[in-house]
Amino acid sequence: MEHISEELFSAAVAVAGGLGVSGLVRAWIRHRTRLQLERERSVRTAARAAGLARLARRQGTVRIDEQDQDGHRVVELRGPSRTAAEDPA
Repeated sequence: MEHISEELFSAAVAVAGGLGVSGLVRAWIRHRTRLQLERERSVRTAARAAGLARLARRQGTVRIDEQDQDGHRVVELRGPSRTAAEDPA
């Protein structure tokens, strides 16, 4: 009978250890996924800002209709306006 209880105890320890290790692996994967998503979001934001700055330099008005996970927005950019001093005579 004592032999069975030792086997049962070591099986319980193995199961508990396996669950602990699997929990650590899942937490590590979740952490790495979150870091990757933040990195991608940061790169997308930088690219969007650079594109908007390039559009803002254009003459006239540019209307941008954006929709993403943050919501829906419409942005209107007015480029540099020509002044009387810049107009060729």
